[in-house]
Amino acid sequence: MSLSDLKNELIYHKLEDRYLVLPATGATVGEAAKVLQVDPDAIAKSLVLNVNEQPTVLVLSGNARLDNHHFKEEFRVRPRLLPATEVQKATGYPVGGVNPIGLKNALPVYLDTSLKNLTWLYPAAGDEYHALKLTLTELITLSRPVRWVKVSK
Repeated sequence: MSLSDLKNELIYHKLEDRYLVLPATGATVGEAAKVLQVDPDAIAKSLVLNVNEQPTVLVLSGNARLDNHHFKEEFRVRPRLLPATEVQKATGYPVGGVNPIGLKNALPVYLDTSLKNLTWLYPAAGDEYHALKLTLTELITLSRPVRWVKVSK
């Protein structure tokens, strides 16, 4: 369901050529950077957290690390990753393939400031063997984030 929504969004925005099939797994930032031959920072990793009992998608650059203090200042709760068994139910994507576009449920999406200076971003696209190549502007247009946050170190 959500993978077709993702593809439909790409077609609607005339970005279907940005859907990449990877020759090897890109489930982790390191694997994705290696197979795409890009800097790990260019990998746009999507974390699914439980924020006040609401699954929430947070997108950070590949090398950025979630900072507990910044997160708590921003959301008023401690960061808690959603269990892997619940990620697919909430997003429509398995862990390693979560993308902030075409989500199964209308979840809030936040973009971390660690993404701001990157020319190209490579989020996963439904599973560990697919990715997208997007500009920051395209990612913003397609993911419709609630707002920018500073939750990384």
